[in-house]
Amino acid sequence: MAKDKRIRFPSGSYQAFYEGIHYKIDPENDVVEMTQNLNPRYSPESMEEAFNLVNKLGVEEIQKRARLFSKLFILSILLFLILMFFPAHFFAKSESFLLSAGRFLTIVSEIVFLYMFGYYRAIANYCTDSYCEKCGKYLVFEEFQAPLVTEESKIDAYTKTLTQYWHCINCGYEDIKVEPQPIDHYHEKGQGNLKEDTCEECGEEHAIEEYRNTDVLNYILKKKIRYFKCRNCGYHEIRLSKRFKIIK
Repeated sequence: MAKDKRIRFPSGSYQAFYEGIHYKIDPENDVVEMTQNLNPRYSPESMEEAFNLVNKLGVEEIQKRARLFSKLFILSILLFLILMFFPAHFFAKSESFLLSAGRFLTIVSEIVFLYMFGYYRAIANYCTDSYCEKCGKYLVFEEFQAPLVTEESKIDAYTKTLTQYWHCINCGYEDIKVEPQPIDHYHEKGQGNLKEDTCEECGEEHAIEEYRNTDVLNYILKKKIRYFKCRNCGYHEIRLSKRFKIIK
């Protein structure tokens, strides 16, 4: 079983940086904030590729191709299913080779159409995201700052938001969006008696306490966030654990 990860806050310090996440404790209001910068949605390479393709084909043609390959992909799946479950309608028993070849070709077609749909769909999505509603131009709306994920733990609530920073390089319009993110969260009661309750900061015995309930987040793994502090010197500590969820 993996050991809990420990984020330490020495006495008088209420901020820490651990594995790309900034932790901040507000002891007066009993709030813990965790922030993390994400990578921009589009890389410079993908933006350059989209720019070149738009100049060559135009936005409408890219959107048409995305819709076309989406339909071709669906049709190829239907054709494969027909050849799998209703082969007698199209081939005689003596034509098993042709049936196998037809199935193989439909599988190859599915892969090709899916790839082409994904490619043109990604370019079309960038065109939509890079469109400025103020000046009406494509390929001018860009992220000027990395997206920020903020998780805030309070006594009675736990929230998660995504902040995105966009601006137009043509007209200067700026748009900062803060969107709530779905979470599966609940509280667990903290432990009253701890086996290890000696403060490693001041050395006081029986001074460490779990001072607030545990935050439990259900993702692919179950994540628990536990909160400790020293009653003597004010040392704080956050412990993180991730376990596989037990399905009952």
